[in-house]
Amino acid sequence: MATKGNSKGRYMTKVGFYDIYAKDTYKPKKDGSSKHSLPEVSSTDFAIYHAKKMIQKGFKTKDLAISRATELMSQ
Repeated sequence: MATKGNSKGRYMTKVGFYDIYAKDTYKPKKDGSSKHSLPEVSSTDFAIYHAKKMIQKGFKTKDLAISRATELMSQ
């Protein structure tokens, strides 16, 4: 059975039972760019997941996401 792509983004780290993923957004390719050139990343957003459920998103750095996940662990 085939599986679909990961829509959560790249897996970064685990904090307790929370997972942190990074999702990149890309700039559109220019007309004169090579067919095999890699796209440029315009921004990266981090999100906190517990199993398949998204807990919180919109963090700009990995450190902010980790600190929020540790706060959630202590609650």
